[in-house]
Amino acid sequence: MGLPLVTVEYSDEFAARLSLALQACNLSRAQLSAQLGVHKSMVSRWLSGEMKPSGYNLARLSAAIAGLKPGFNMSLWTAPRHEFEAVLGIPSRQPSPTTAESPAGEPGDLEAPPPAADLTRRRRWPVYAAVGAGLMLLAVALGALWLDGQRTRESAATGGLSPSLAVMPFVNMSGDPSKEYLGDGIAEEILNNLANTPALRVAARTSSFSFKGKHADIGEIAGKLHVRTVLEGSVRQEGNRLRIVAQLIDASNGFHLWSARYDRKLDDVLAVEGEIANAIAGALSQKLVRKRARRIAPAAYQAYLQAQYFFRQRTVTGFQRADELSKVAIKLQPDFAASYALRGHLLMLMAGNDRGTVAEAQRMTAQALRFEPDNEEALDTTVELSLRSWNWETAYRAAQQLLARPKHRASSYNGLGFFYQYMGFPKLALDARRRATQLDPLSFSYRNNLAAALWHVGLRQEAIESARTALELQPNHLAVLLGLCESNAAIGNLSAARDYLRRIGGLQNLHFAWVKDACSIEIAIGEHNFSQARELMDRMNKKGFDIAELGVLRTRAGQMDEGMRLFARAYDARDEWLVWVRYDADTPKAILQDPRWKELWRRPLLVEWQRYHDRIARELAPHTTN
Repeated sequence: MGLPLVTVEYSDEFAARLSLALQACNLSRAQLSAQLGVHKSMVSRWLSGEMKPSGYNLARLSAAIAGLKPGFNMSLWTAPRHEFEAVLGIPSRQPSPTTAESPAGEPGDLEAPPPAADLTRRRRWPVYAAVGAGLMLLAVALGALWLDGQRTRESAATGGLSPSLAVMPFVNMSGDPSKEYLGDGIAEEILNNLANTPALRVAARTSSFSFKGKHADIGEIAGKLHVRTVLEGSVRQEGNRLRIVAQLIDASNGFHLWSARYDRKLDDVLAVEGEIANAIAGALSQKLVRKRARRIAPAAYQAYLQAQYFFRQRTVTGFQRADELSKVAIKLQPDFAASYALRGHLLMLMAGNDRGTVAEAQRMTAQALRFEPDNEEALDTTVELSLRSWNWETAYRAAQQLLARPKHRASSYNGLGFFYQYMGFPKLALDARRRATQLDPLSFSYRNNLAAALWHVGLRQEAIESARTALELQPNHLAVLLGLCESNAAIGNLSAARDYLRRIGGLQNLHFAWVKDACSIEIAIGEHNFSQARELMDRMNKKGFDIAELGVLRTRAGQMDEGMRLFARAYDARDEWLVWVRYDADTPKAILQDPRWKELWRRPLLVEWQRYHDRIARELAPHTTN
């Protein structure tokens, strides 16, 4: 006998009751959509309050719940709350909070008011400088080492967390894959707005967006990101019209704390982002720290969001497309700081050793800072570009501006780790890398950077474990496979190293053929087959290697004179690896004791580096030791 076709009247609290029912039945949205044979987006719209099920779907939904909770029937959707909860086995509780009054004190669907893996820096593991190299870098230079003070042990259970939030990418409901950038861009801008709120901890973008396209329920997301609340939403674009639906969910009980629908023109997207961020802050009893008001041409902002979307893909093609679109945004609005900052950042990542591209990246970041002196991305890029070129003073001054920021994100700690390592404080670099990983636990690059930091201080087994975790997050990533091959060879686990070498060979990426060479060299050195290691170095493609790194390899293979010659070349080329060698636990002591090495460190640029290192050490002295 088929399910009856009925028409049922029910209040706007349906979305909240459906959320409770799914939680009580331990059903995810994906599982329910599969059971009912409807698209997951439809279930999401039911949960958001954007639409209600038809009578047919409501009957099927009720039958599905009754199969798991005997006694459940359709009448319970409109029955008193305590009856609904009793059948589901939920202890009676207060109605879910909301930001505005609705019938019976329950949350309503609020109509919003009208508008008012770069493979450079490779040594043992490539170190990824995610959003550049240095938010908060001059926490070092000013002696403001607050890492220990902020390293609170937060419970993984969401109920024990302070106000915390994950912003998920908004679902593209337009039916057009080319509009995908809009949902990502809107969610990221809301995240950035909320991240400045002092008492609110916002999960990093990398971890939040890692759930995109996956069938994960709110409880799973909150548990993995260690947050109490989750913001999700959808975007539908039709011509110049947008419909944005957003809802804030308490992960501990499934209640909707706030929800709203915004029907606006595409031109109003900036205003909507600010309104949503303000509403979320209010729902969490926080005061939003607003950014400076921006006047941005809608077409320029749309081009910027598209550029940002392609930039996040971290591919050569994505970078090229992002470069084109950021130039469009700049042309449409020549004083749009964010577009200059984005282009400067991506040019830095694309540049390698090309001086022309580096110069253009510097010009872009300078323009961004001209129009917005505290632009985080531009300052961050300026610090990294300065460190790469051994311009210590510029890096120092740019980092001073970063220090003034009230909130410290995962990218801040990641950049701080790079700076500490670069300036000769490997243990502090490790502290910073650990903190970045705590704040962004699903970030592959931060986990891989942690492996590098662990190795640099001699914690070899822990480094290998961290790299394995990174490989789980991004299977078959060349950088991690190489790090695991080299590190296993270094500790004498040659069988594992050969296994990783076979995996690297199976990927058949000719552009990075040097990765296989690097792995083979480490295995040869691990076998004490130094003649084979030297032969491999003689005929390999050296494009992927830093000069100083080759110097270390040559000395480990018994060619000290050749190693010292390469170190001298590294100085002339301002190779960033040269200053890392001095404080790396993996560096052979014979290098550091060689008179030619000591003489090299009497050259002007390294004397200047030493001056900054000593200055930082003095300013850190009251706070910590390294």
